[in-house]
Amino acid sequence: MTENRRGAFRKNAFTFGTLLLACGEVGCLVWDATETGAQIEVAEDQAVPDRFPLRLTENSDPRLASVAWRRDRRIGIAFEG
Repeated sequence: MTENRRGAFRKNAFTFGTLLLACGEVGCLVWDATETGAQIEVAEDQAVPDRFPLRLTENSDPRLASVAWRRDRRIGIAFEG
């Protein structure tokens, strides 16, 4: 059985977000999210730095995020601040 180490309950989001990278805006799929973090998926060929601003929805303010884990194209992030 897998241990759930999340500090907050995650709700399924299944929306499209945007990473704000030095090379420009990059779309991502947001699988689930809480106030403290999220699970996103990016294109296979997309390099993602360890820290970046993320906009969870089209009209939301960007939040600074740091990578907690990586599994192929899926990335677990923690929001800073």
